[in-house]
Amino acid sequence: MSAILTRRVMIVGVLLLMFSLVATATVNAQDGARQLVPGEPVTGTLDAENFAESYIFSASEGDTITLRATTTDDLTLALLLTDPEGQTISAAGEDSAILSNYTLPKDGTYVVTVLRGTGAEGDASGEYTLSLVGDITPPATSSSANQDEGPIVIDGNDTYISLPQGGIEFQLTWFSAVDLNLEVRDPVGGALYFDNLTVPSGGEHGGNVNDLCDDATSDSPTETVTWPQGFVPAGSYEVIIYYQNPCTTGGPQTFELSVSVNGEDARTITGVVNPGQRYLARVELDTNRTWTLFNGGVDTGQLDLSRVANPFEAEIGQTYSDTITNDNPKDAYVFEGTAGQTLDIAMNATSGSLDTLLIVLDPEGRRIADNDDANDSTNSFLTITLPTTGEYTVLATRYGQVIGGTEGNYTLTIVNSASSVVDADDVSTTDEQPVTTTIDATPQGSIEVTLTWQTNADLQLLVRDPTGESIFDDNPNGLSGGILDQDRVGNRGCVNTTTSPISYIYWPANRVPPSGTYEVEVWYQSDCDDPRPVSFDLSIEVDGLLLAPPGATSTVTSTATAVGNRFMITFTYDQVSGTVALGDGGFFNMDSPSGLNYRDQLSTAQLIELNDTVQGRIDPEQPFAIYRFNGQAGDRIGIQVQRLTGTLDTAVYLLDANGVLLVGNDDVEPGVNTNSQITEYTLSLTGTYYIIVSHYGLQYGGTSGDYQLVLASFGGAASQ
Repeated sequence: MSAILTRRVMIVGVLLLMFSLVATATVNAQDGARQLVPGEPVTGTLDAENFAESYIFSASEGDTITLRATTTDDLTLALLLTDPEGQTISAAGEDSAILSNYTLPKDGTYVVTVLRGTGAEGDASGEYTLSLVGDITPPATSSSANQDEGPIVIDGNDTYISLPQGGIEFQLTWFSAVDLNLEVRDPVGGALYFDNLTVPSGGEHGGNVNDLCDDATSDSPTETVTWPQGFVPAGSYEVIIYYQNPCTTGGPQTFELSVSVNGEDARTITGVVNPGQRYLARVELDTNRTWTLFNGGVDTGQLDLSRVANPFEAEIGQTYSDTITNDNPKDAYVFEGTAGQTLDIAMNATSGSLDTLLIVLDPEGRRIADNDDANDSTNSFLTITLPTTGEYTVLATRYGQVIGGTEGNYTLTIVNSASSVVDADDVSTTDEQPVTTTIDATPQGSIEVTLTWQTNADLQLLVRDPTGESIFDDNPNGLSGGILDQDRVGNRGCVNTTTSPISYIYWPANRVPPSGTYEVEVWYQSDCDDPRPVSFDLSIEVDGLLLAPPGATSTVTSTATAVGNRFMITFTYDQVSGTVALGDGGFFNMDSPSGLNYRDQLSTAQLIELNDTVQGRIDPEQPFAIYRFNGQAGDRIGIQVQRLTGTLDTAVYLLDANGVLLVGNDDVEPGVNTNSQITEYTLSLTGTYYIIVSHYGLQYGGTSGDYQLVLASFGGAASQ
């Protein structure tokens, strides 16, 4: 975890060496890159960790140069010269590598890479000297497409790309006299924040704004982090926004984060933070200069304990290595442990910007220990005494987990505590020894939804927030702050069932939930070999108020009698006024629209024709709409309902002239596409047909928005 007031990032020695060699001269505004100047030799060191280093120079077509790399150590060298179009030639030798009297083919920036003759293999190390000789003429400035293509520089595990049209700019703006702080971590391990204003990769922090509350301004205070035009690291840039001090204003704060790369138009995300919170985002910059701004959300501190599909089988006493990336933010290792056994577990980053996080799960999948930062480093270490005998899981991940932005290689070591743990930060000697933990007390929340029952059955609790995101087993952490407590997930998956299960979803007490309508759903997934009817209590509390009739101890008490039963209730919350209203609730079945009481509206249904497209709106006050059309026996039709606005989760049903259901559809692709469609249905009779458009939950549903209905003809009687 990045602690902005205490953490001082120590840049690995190879990067300090690399950027200590930056020449003071600049060519084509390539500030921050290592420039190679004719007649001015440079020196460097190569070893197993840093087996290649790169330099750049600019020259014109027809210039003749000689490059020479030499060493007096037990080291073989190789030289690579890459021209502005990416074409490479090489020269190698035992104690030197020479490229003599080479005529440069075109104008532009050239890249010189010195590397060990063995590449990444072997343990050879030593110093080298690199020199450039020749009569070089800088090329004329050009805005051509070829110049924009630029080279790629590779230094060990790190890659740099040229941004010739502009650098990188992060800009954080807020609108009150409070103290927010901006931190950006680059892909090569540098961190820019108010107390560390420069990094070797060339980035600079513009300074702390509103750090003194007495002088704080509400006139759009802004903090910036920039990299100049030229060479910058490619990869993932993690952004952390801290609500450091509420000063005398306090309350939730809206901010804007805008990012521009290589002179392109800025891209912006908007978020809300409460005092003490951290908000995460990231920028992914590819080697072809394409980039993406990802909106992560508030770091709630809730750990993602979900299992990994194919964990590694680990043995005590071994060290393992792998990579954490944005596409793979978590690895899992399983091992057999014995009750009373004490283990040391260490996770250490070996490249990139990786800020490690360790989590240990017991044989039942419950968290029993975790560690983020150990011994004033961003590596992780813990000592744990195993409570039972069985298969344990170690989750190797990073700060922020899914919404984080640091990446890199790591090593994971699991040893008996009496053994020696070797790690880069010697964290095994720290006095900070995490202790084995038990299940915590129920975390408090501004919204709390609790489900309890008294059988071994598996009931799933799900809350869909006003943004349309659902918090449940498959998505335990929502961007709006909603959390499924991983210590209270009921009898999930019928694993280690109990007759007093609890499921609990909440929004942390210091998080202001979004305004709007919330759906709360209870789904009877499995009886887990306990076929008794399931009586359950569902409680909803908002800002400490139980939404229930006077004297009641829960919001709803009901009974699910069969596997597959679904119960839904809604409530609406207004964060500005603090008001909350409970909606209707009950069981529903998406296979049939019968709960909608639509029959008395058939006579007034809107008339449409084949191949018509119409639009409408569904919300809790108007949960369905009815249309009618005339069809002939043999007509082949299709019906499509697509959400246009809002959170609407559509459903569609086709009825015959008597209002009897013929066919229906909820989701085009369950879990992926919540629009609805009926494809190529053949009408059996000539006459009137009805279409009902509704939403998930039918009369109890809470999603709302505009939709488009398309009634298509695919031939048959109507086409004759």
